[in-house]
Parts: sequence; structure tokens; C-alpha cells
Amino acid sequence: MDESSSPPATVRRGLLVLGSALVAIAVCALTLWAGGAAAVVSVPGIPAPPAVVAWLVPALRLIADASAVLTVGCLFGAVVLVPGDTVLSTAGYRWVRLAGWGAVAWGLASLASLPVLLADFLGTGFSAISLRSVWSFVESVEQGRDLVVVAALAAVVAIFARTVWRPAGARVLLLVALAATVPPAFTSHSADEADHDLAVTAVAVHVLGVVLWAGGLLALMLAARLTGPARTTAVERFSRLAAPLAVVVAGSGAATAFTRFSSLDQVVDTGYGIVLLAKIVAFVGLLALAAWHRRRALPALRAGQPRAFLRLAGVEVVLFAATIGLAVGLARTPTPPPVVDATAAAAEQVPVSYGSDAVL
Repeated sequence: MDESSSPPATVRRGLLVLGSALVAIAVCALTLWAGGAAAVVSVPGIPAPPAVVAWLVPALRLIADASAVLTVGCLFGAVVLVPGDTVLSTAGYRWVRLAGWGAVAWGLASLASLPVLLADFLGTGFSAISLRSVWSFVESVEQGRDLVVVAALAAVVAIFARTVWRPAGARVLLLVALAATVPPAFTSHSADEADHDLAVTAVAVHVLGVVLWAGGLLALMLAARLTGPARTTAVERFSRLAAPLAVVVAGSGAATAFTRFSSLDQVVDTGYGIVLLAKIVAFVGLLALAAWHRRRALPALRAGQPRAFLRLAGVEVVLFAATIGLAVGLARTPTPPPVVDATAAAAEQVPVSYGSDAVL
């Protein structure tokens, strides 16, 4: 029995998934608390949702995002890392099937988010939510329509992942899965920014880069039958692609941050800025691990010693999980208010303090 398919290896993969999930949940919860998004603020005349609704929104978003990473990553592995010739490789076949299960979770989390988001919008409990009101939410609110689109695309992947066995089919499913990651960008914080086109494009590119980078690494760690030279080849291919993906993630993240802040002081004076700094620290940690991987783990893997790679990649997966938890928490954290020029505000007889006091 080889090293990758032995029971201890299976247990290690299970512990990695469980540990990553717990880290993502803990970091997300801490981010919501630190950024002020966990507190349900009651404003006279404006209904506030129950705490369970306020927490379910990011919880379902976290499940959807993690499932998206799994789905895209496994399809990416089947198409790019170990593609096969006329038919999928053994690892590719298993990746596509696993992507199908990831797509099921992705679609269900997206659909479950509809009544939860509606309750959050209306500031009410679930007792006031009906199928008719959910349908009206889908028809009239862009965020509801986007979730239905995501669920539909995820359903396509889930259905056809059970029958695809050629690389061409896997490529189509990868494109469908990537398309499903884009709609939420149009209803994120960026959709309300002054630089709308730049902000939305940056978020979409950022998400695509993250799901390919994190997903590809996760797929490598979950490949039970990928051993020996095949694993070395797959890791080398991923390593060559990881660098440009990191550049894409960094560049799009910087562009997104540019649209969020009116002044540099807001980076350290607001909850949003502090959470963003934590995300930057996590990203720098990922870059450091990637550099160490190139210098030490990859040469050891070529020499037939996979343990260094598995340990380092495992740490990197957990750090990615923390980063995703930060990102979900950041999406619920109020963005910094625009800085109002005092002279212009006085000329228009608008109180300068109104903007910051009115933000949640």
C-alpha cells in the first residue's frame, strides 16, 4: 500500500479538511466581531434582524466560498495539473467527481442564502418570510437574482460532473464553475463605489485568482491516488502557475482597496481597514510559504521525499482557509465613510459629521 493511499494518509487529509474548516469559521467569527459586523444595531424606526439571521448570512457565504474553491480547484487539477490525453487521468476522474459534490454544496448554500438575506434586508425573523416573498426578492433585487444564477451554474457542474470522462468536458465544467464565481462581485461593497467599473472588475479578477490558486493547492492535497512522478509533475505545473496567480490576486486586491478608502488614516482608524491589514498579513504569509516551497519542498519532492511538500502545503491550505474567513468577514464589515470636504460641506449647508454618524 503506497504512502498516499494508506489509512494514516486518509486520516491526515480528513484532519486537514476539518482543521481548515475550523480555522475559517474561527477567523470569520473573530473578524465579524472585530470589524463590528457581528453587533446588531437597533436604530429607532428601522427594524433589525435577529442575531441568528445576522450570523447565518456570513456562515452560508463561508460555506459557498469554500465549496467554490473546492469545485474550481478540483476541475483545475483535472484540466491543467493532470489532464490526461483522450480520457481523464485517474486523479482527474476523481477530481471531477469531487468537484460535483463541491458544486452540490455550493448550489445549496446559495439557495439557502435567499431567505436568510431577505430576512436580513427586512430586519425580521424567518416567521415573516414566505416562498412568495423570496420569489419577489429574486425578481426585484439584484443580489437575489445573482444567487439564483450561481445556484443554476453550480447545478450544471454537479449534474454533468457525474458523467464527464474526457478532458474537453472537464474544461467546459471549469469554465462554468469560474463563471459562477463572478456574479457576487456585482453585489459586493464594490458595486456601490464611485469607481464602479474598476471596483467590480477588480473584485471579479481577485476572486478568480483566489479560487484557482487556493483550489489548485487544495486539489493536490486531496488527491488520494496522485503519487510518485505524476504528483511531482502536477506540483511543478501548479508551482509555475502559482506565481502569476499570486500577482493577479495582489494587483486586483490593491485595486479593490484603492476604491475603498478616502484617506490613508482610514486604513488604521476603521474596522474595515484593520481587517484588511490582517488579510494583507495573511497574504504575505502565503507568499513566504510559496517561496519556501520553491526552495525546499519542491526539490525534496523531486528526490522522492514528499513529506516536506505535504507538511508545507498543509500549512498553506490552513492559511488560505484563514484568508477566506477574513474575506467573508470583510464582506460584512462596513466600509469607511467618504471624507467630506469641510468647505464644500459648509457651502452646501450639510453637516460634516452626518456622513460618519450615519454609517451603521
